[in-house]
Amino acid sequence: MLQSIHDKLHGWVAYVVLGAIASTFVLWGINWSLGSADYAAKVNGREIGVNEVRESYQRQLSQMMRADNGAVDEAQRAALKQKVLEDFVGGEALISRAQDLGYRVSDEELMKEMGRIPALQVAGKFDKDHAIAVLRSQGRDIAEIEAQIRRNVQLQQLDNALHYSSFATPTEVSKIGSLLGQQRELAWMVLPAPHFAASATPDDAAVNSYFNSHKSEYMTPELVNLRYIEISLAQLAAGVTVSEPQLRSYFEEQKTKNPDAYSQDEQRRVRHILFQVTDPKDDAAVKAKAGEVMKRATAGEDFAKLAQQFSQDPGSAKQGGDLGLSDRKGWVPPFADAAFSMNVGEIRGPVKSQFGYHILKLDAIQPASTKTFEQTHADIEAEYRRSEADRLFNSLQDRVADAALQNSTDIEVVARKAGLPVQDIADFSRANGGGALGNAPKVIEAAFSPEVLDGHLSQTVEVEKGRGVILRATDHRLPQQKAQADVRVEVINAWKKQRGIELAQAAAADAVRRLEAGEHWDSLAKSLGATLQPPHFVSRADEAVPVELRRESFEAPKPAGKPVYQSVALSNGDAAAFGVTAVRDDPSVDPQKKAMMIGQFASEIGGADARGYADGARAEAKVIVNPHSMD
Repeated sequence: MLQSIHDKLHGWVAYVVLGAIASTFVLWGINWSLGSADYAAKVNGREIGVNEVRESYQRQLSQMMRADNGAVDEAQRAALKQKVLEDFVGGEALISRAQDLGYRVSDEELMKEMGRIPALQVAGKFDKDHAIAVLRSQGRDIAEIEAQIRRNVQLQQLDNALHYSSFATPTEVSKIGSLLGQQRELAWMVLPAPHFAASATPDDAAVNSYFNSHKSEYMTPELVNLRYIEISLAQLAAGVTVSEPQLRSYFEEQKTKNPDAYSQDEQRRVRHILFQVTDPKDDAAVKAKAGEVMKRATAGEDFAKLAQQFSQDPGSAKQGGDLGLSDRKGWVPPFADAAFSMNVGEIRGPVKSQFGYHILKLDAIQPASTKTFEQTHADIEAEYRRSEADRLFNSLQDRVADAALQNSTDIEVVARKAGLPVQDIADFSRANGGGALGNAPKVIEAAFSPEVLDGHLSQTVEVEKGRGVILRATDHRLPQQKAQADVRVEVINAWKKQRGIELAQAAAADAVRRLEAGEHWDSLAKSLGATLQPPHFVSRADEAVPVELRRESFEAPKPAGKPVYQSVALSNGDAAAFGVTAVRDDPSVDPQKKAMMIGQFASEIGGADARGYADGARAEAKVIVNPHSMD
């Protein structure tokens, strides 16, 4: 789907839908089709295309392999395939439910969403002709994109309806309010893992054992040598030559096609004095006051000084009521009607608008005009270069695509027919890419796709906006186990880090036992070389307390006559020992903040309800899965 719509989906919608409906919309002619498509699944009679499912799988597999340094086994791949397909099925089930419930998207809503897509805009505004041209260059059409946007907005409508209908019961609100306002008296000390790691020294047996247990972490990256040809809009734009006759011809063509862009309506410069009507019963009094000031203005008093003294328009009063130049559309109708029927120097009023009563003075008239070629020369040249570069870019893409279709494995032939050089990158890594193509995710996905690894040319892959490549892989090398001797220093450091964590946790557990046996915090902290945080009340939101320690201390039992001692592992590897000695309600809790937190709790309830709703839609859907779709 379109990224501009993706960004609006959140929470439970993302949980079920985002992966499933994320078909790519690329704006430089990139075609992501993977070949002839059968359906991957049918949900309530509607087919889910196998290509979009495979593409999502390849993208997520690439991310997983980069995270795991290429170490993804067959079981993990199978689980990922199942998850990706299930995401699509769940998303389609929700779409079906939304349509059955009557959620619809008006043409006005549709145009508003399409207008937010930058690539379909001209000068910041949606342009249908431009949009059609962009989509045609990709072999797409407006109807296809409209259908996708309608589906996404329907999902958003369903999401909003479920969230707005969610609520927390009075009992739930009372309990959560009490919990949110609770404080606990807490003492603790943190035992840093690096402190224990510094004194830990492994013997050969420990190094061997650690290495053998973590072999997958010591693998060479999966690599491939790449040959590629690049299509660059920037390079094409730099090579565009422009002559004055061409620019003049283009100027006349654009002026004929879009005359409004080259014309300026008549503008008028007006000063005004505003008298606001804040209460309808004061209308007559306000009008009378405006009439008095009107008499003083027409009698010859300085209009600007009167505006500074009497005008209630904060935007113009200090400027003597000056509103600057504006065409008729810039002002509300009653005001504009008066301003555009006056002569220069004339004063008129009071004129009534929704803002109150105005006294107007016309300072100047700028007649309607048409921009000349000379006035627009710089803009016309830049626009012409962009237009010509776009034309060349699309034409070159077509030539490359045709050549690649006829020569699916020979990149030299494709480059020669397109008039482009073949470039090379050695040791391109699945983990972080390499060379001039960097670590662009789409390039990595394509480079390690089964088709490219089998020796076929990729389809055009977008590196970034206005830059695409066609890839040919050679010399594919799978991850290989590194020799222990080559990574011994890394293994020892990893063992020490793990051992430090283990020793810190053991020390924290021992500290709890000593506290329970009656040892005092001060002597315990001194013996361990730790910094003690003496007992004081903390809240659930106290950021001075490590988050894991806060969570465990508020989940611990309330102390009944004696402190409750526990230990906890922190996310950074350190460990902590803590004691809870008392519980109380926060005496300084902000009622507004408490109400806000309760509202967040209600929202979380709504999110949980909505996830259950999504699960129900999936369970009730009639689903047929093609067992061979992911082969």
